[in-house]
Amino acid sequence: MNDGMRVRIVVLRVLAVSLLVTLGARLWVLQILDGDRYRKVAETNRVREVVSSAPRGMILDDQGEQLVRNRSSLVISVNRSTTDRQRDAGKAVFASLSSVIGMSVDDIEKKIRFCGPKIPQPCWNGSPYQPVPIAKDVSPAQALAIIEHPERFPGVTADLQAVREYPFGSLGSHELGYLAPVSQDQLDRQAADLKKQGKDPEATPGAYHLNSLVGVSGLESVYDSELRGVDGVEGLEVDRFGRVSGTASNSAPVPGDHLVLNLDRGVQATAEEALRSTLDKLPGGARARTASAVVLDVKTGGVVALASLPSYDPSVFVGGVSQQDYAALSDPANGIPLLSRAYQGSGAVGSTFKPVSTSVAMAKLGAKPNQNFDCAPTLQIGGQTFHNFEGSSAGPITLHRALVISCDVIFDKFAYDEWLRDGGLRNGKGPYPAPAENFVKMAEAMGFGARTGIDLPGETSGSIVDRDAAKANWEELKGSYCERAKNGYPDVRDPATAKRYQQYAAEACVDGYLYNAGAAAQFAIGQGQYLSISPLQLAAAYAAIANGGTLYEPQLAKAVVSPDGKVVKRFEPVVRNKLPVPPEVLAYIRDSLHGVTTEGGGTATGVFADWPNNVIPVGGKTGTAEVEGHEDTSWFASFAPVNDPRYAIVVSIPDSGTGATYAAPVAKAIYQAIFGVGRPAELPGGLPPSALPAVGRDASLAPAPADATGGAAVTPGPAAATPPPDGASPPAAGGARAVAPAALTTSPAAATDAAVGPTSPSAGPRAPPAGSAG
Repeated sequence: MNDGMRVRIVVLRVLAVSLLVTLGARLWVLQILDGDRYRKVAETNRVREVVSSAPRGMILDDQGEQLVRNRSSLVISVNRSTTDRQRDAGKAVFASLSSVIGMSVDDIEKKIRFCGPKIPQPCWNGSPYQPVPIAKDVSPAQALAIIEHPERFPGVTADLQAVREYPFGSLGSHELGYLAPVSQDQLDRQAADLKKQGKDPEATPGAYHLNSLVGVSGLESVYDSELRGVDGVEGLEVDRFGRVSGTASNSAPVPGDHLVLNLDRGVQATAEEALRSTLDKLPGGARARTASAVVLDVKTGGVVALASLPSYDPSVFVGGVSQQDYAALSDPANGIPLLSRAYQGSGAVGSTFKPVSTSVAMAKLGAKPNQNFDCAPTLQIGGQTFHNFEGSSAGPITLHRALVISCDVIFDKFAYDEWLRDGGLRNGKGPYPAPAENFVKMAEAMGFGARTGIDLPGETSGSIVDRDAAKANWEELKGSYCERAKNGYPDVRDPATAKRYQQYAAEACVDGYLYNAGAAAQFAIGQGQYLSISPLQLAAAYAAIANGGTLYEPQLAKAVVSPDGKVVKRFEPVVRNKLPVPPEVLAYIRDSLHGVTTEGGGTATGVFADWPNNVIPVGGKTGTAEVEGHEDTSWFASFAPVNDPRYAIVVSIPDSGTGATYAAPVAKAIYQAIFGVGRPAELPGGLPPSALPAVGRDASLAPAPADATGGAAVTPGPAAATPPPDGASPPAAGGARAVAPAALTTSPAAATDAAVGPTSPSAGPRAPPAGSAG
């Protein structure tokens, strides 16, 4: 053997050994190092999952009434893994099915086709091995036609399934929320989050699946993980042709937990009905089509009612909302029914802000309880004249009396003097003391300008504008102001209004960064461009004044309860802040607000003239907020009983009129329902239930009540400027519970307004409305 041959043999041996080593190393990586991963991939290719949805937990009110539950529905489904293997791909079966359920073959095929980039709805985005629901709430006769003739309907099933139900229709719809199919984006985010935690998205209990329904608004969204439960998963073994050959695994669904609320169905129904009745009775010239009311437990922050009209019926989302319905619920011409004015809208609150200003005057500026201040008919600030309502004058009066009759000028003067001490128009850093800004700081301490923390998504923060914020806003908007100053407002139809707006823009372009004296003064009476407050924020502040100074987070949820009735979690009150106001000042304010409903000249005495104040004393403050281009917004903020406050109620009705005429009577109707004045009490003894309601094992599939209502009709109407509009169909009143009526009775009271309040508006970026009616 020559040398060349030897070399070739050595090379071949080396190559052979190298190949064997490489092959061995690769096999070691595949079988040992990455064995688990490839084993899971092989298992995934061999096993197909079929998901059984877990029954979703109920949402119950404070007395155990089912606000959201599941009902049994006869559902017909098509299993594509069976029909696809038929010679004609199931067309004969679909033809037979069409004659039973009254759905065309074309519609059936559209519902079971797989979704894709070029496949519009309807389509199926779930597993190809998952039966596709094509008809819900079918009749027993239709279901029996499928069940009794399986030879005619291979691959078609008819069975009972749990379907989400809202037994009181649109009642509390903004708070309850609705469900929708899980999106691919949600699935991708979930997979990424679980992988970061080292978990397998396919094997994590409680994780979303392709056909999961998830909460997308309201409580259904916030407490989705508690309500959803854990879906059952059956692993089907399939061969290389996709045919099912056996069952690899099977886990039963675990029902979700129930959510018990502080909200009371009867009080909520009363609030919505009182708002609707008021809107229906407004004179022809009024444009009001929206309204809201908030009821809080002042001792805990519990939300007893949170009403907003118009609203919508969440049941339109069950099984998927149509494009037409969703467009109607999102249409500004309908007031954007999916939005709630109670916590998602904000605006000027008028004279209901005066207790905040009284706190500043007494706690920060040295005003005394018996000190007199001049309630003159007007106050001159620069080139502006500020008036009391109808130019009324009361002479020297105390702050108690100023709150009772709602004198604007006294509070304007306090704020104007504070503005002068803080440097007047001066704004920005410099070689001078920092401004005290007592009115702004007190407003912030009472929770304004920040979210309340309520357990609902999409809450507005409103706004409180201090000197720094005013300058920052101007720097951001200067270009827009200057452009409008040059080009005007061609989109505004009224020439006089367009000219006035252009003048405002010209002034703002030049010196809009200056902290305006008129707007600062108006801040003290709840008007102007420096504040915007939601009904919920105002209710939380009044609750703090009523309870002695504790500002709570409003809380809808009271407890999470398991399907077998065990308490999983209780939600304790959460304290946001302690008001920087001495107890004696808060007591003075509470007594003054009681005078609003009882003393001569009080702005709400007409409304509460026949109220049993000796038994259930009510303290409150009317407000009439002026809005450029709209009718006044009617406000009433209150609490009761004054001697031992338990509830705070705030009512807001945009585009209506004075606070005493429209908002106060709504609050009175709610108090009547709570305490049983002239009607059965919704809350026995006028107190929220101390114990949690009993929740039975089978409660999640309880029958619907006889007075259940539905419907998703949208009530059209103009959207007010602020807060943003909200809703559609009027909700079901629900009726009072069977509770023995109280002995107290009343007759309807005539609504009257204050002798002191604002004059005609002089609104705009530079010249805000001139007053705020009682």
